[in-house]
Amino acid sequence: MDKKERWELIWVAFVIILFAIVIAGTLPLDFQVGGVPSVLSALNGVSSSDVVNVHITSYQYLFKVQESGPVNSNMMGSPFYYNVIVGHPGEYLNISMTSADVTSNFYFPDYSDRVVTDQIVPGLVAYDVLPVPNITGVYTFLGGEYNGPWFSYQTGLLIDIPSSGYIPVSDLSQYISQTQTSQTSTLVGDPYNPPIVVQDNTMTPSFYLQGSKEAMFNDSVPGPTLVVENGANVTISMYIPAIASELDYLYNYTPTGTGYFVNNVMVGIYAVWWNGTITPVAMEPISYNTTMTFHFTANAPAYLYGIVTPVYYNYNPLDLSSKIGPLIGVQKGYVMGYWGSVLVVS
Repeated sequence: MDKKERWELIWVAFVIILFAIVIAGTLPLDFQVGGVPSVLSALNGVSSSDVVNVHITSYQYLFKVQESGPVNSNMMGSPFYYNVIVGHPGEYLNISMTSADVTSNFYFPDYSDRVVTDQIVPGLVAYDVLPVPNITGVYTFLGGEYNGPWFSYQTGLLIDIPSSGYIPVSDLSQYISQTQTSQTSTLVGDPYNPPIVVQDNTMTPSFYLQGSKEAMFNDSVPGPTLVVENGANVTISMYIPAIASELDYLYNYTPTGTGYFVNNVMVGIYAVWWNGTITPVAMEPISYNTTMTFHFTANAPAYLYGIVTPVYYNYNPLDLSSKIGPLIGVQKGYVMGYWGSVLVVS
């Protein structure tokens, strides 16, 4: 063996040893992704009564959320929320995340405090600890990983309400101020942060929500955040057009590739209570090209409106996936677009 070969073998051995050191040092974390369990140290010294355990299962285009602790997820009898997290100021969200199908991401841009971003990879577990903002309101979280054409609809709301009573007017002013600051500076052009429509100076507020060919209310997913006074008699009107378009997740396809409008969904108003229970207030089957009007008295701290459960979408026109092959017709998943929230102030 000449001198050159000897040095080559020494270099190869050095690389192998280096890889072994890296693998040995990172092996305990190989199956946990962004953040790793060490982030849970942020809960040291925090009372268990202030910790909401949150497990997020990410689907293609959807977050399914289960909570326990100060908030117990209960949505019309189901133990899961869809694209919603409920919390109270001063609490901590102890979050674990898994994927049911594709690689996704949990992105929470609270620019007044912190920006959280965690990858959610199939077969792995991600962890994070997120303080619930001290200013009550609704805060957007979203899937920051492109996983198909509907990825921008994988957008949810952290509904931050008092543990009792209603949102103080002072909190509302701060919430609006920081949201407007973000929208005019940090988040310019960001389609995820819903606009705020306030009618808290009347006891008979009335809102009109216009649907579009992109299947969203007033050009926003989630739709506008509506604000009303406690005890107000609220009217919300929603119009959902029937537009045969691949941009509309409510225009679906049969297994043989025939297009049709989804009809087996409910549109309505749903109360979000202090303990996290979500109950129906008024709902009816979807009616296209017709104004659906709902009336209710605002006595819960928050509400959801619209279609608050996911719709399974499968893009397969003319059964092309069978005629051409698996590269056609693979755009499928659970989608939510026509929904939003109402905040109640006092």
